[in-house]
Amino acid sequence: MTSTNASEADATLRRKTTSAQVVDLLRERILGGTLPEGTQLRQEKLAAELGVSRVPVREALHQLEAEGLVTLVSHKGAVVSGLSIDDLEETYEIRAQLESWLLEQAMPLLGEKDYARAEALVSQMESDPRDESWSELNWRFHATLYTPANRPRTLELVHKLYRNAYRHFPLPIRLTGGRERMNREHRMLIELCRKGDASGAREHLTTHILLGARTLISRLKALRQQEAVKGGT
Repeated sequence: MTSTNASEADATLRRKTTSAQVVDLLRERILGGTLPEGTQLRQEKLAAELGVSRVPVREALHQLEAEGLVTLVSHKGAVVSGLSIDDLEETYEIRAQLESWLLEQAMPLLGEKDYARAEALVSQMESDPRDESWSELNWRFHATLYTPANRPRTLELVHKLYRNAYRHFPLPIRLTGGRERMNREHRMLIELCRKGDASGAREHLTTHILLGARTLISRLKALRQQEAVKGGT
């Protein structure tokens, strides 16, 4: 390889690395709620803020569009995407399938430390009255039961689906049926896992996820109808 070709290859590699870093940063801001639905993402502003050229920013936005987090609109640029009711329902259906599979894979490998950690997280959810802490504690509880499956890519995909749905609803516990029911279902899930009842645990987890989804979607529809009525007055 000539020195010129080597320099070009090195520049391409650096650009791709920069683009990946921009993707990671913007994805984290979107999923974390810092960049809410509808936020316009201007390439020149982002490039100046991040201290990079517009090329890796443009590449990052195309990658985020492929992930469904950004929509590229003619004459407007990139906008942070939202989830429709149908999208939300499908997201929960995918979660139910993947999470029940992860749990089934993890169950033979779950140990006492895992159960103790899961039980401690449920206790924390029961005692912590702050709605804003619920989503993170809920994820940590489920991830504790899935991690022993040693399927990191699947777990990361599930985590992205979880965060992508919940970023639209900062306090989802208020819309998913309440703390008491959720905590009871969490403790029942631990009990089924301890017993080694794989089919029972998988069925219970699927119902747990989809019941939360149905309750959430029903209440969201009602809220949106109320907003539509107010907007029409």
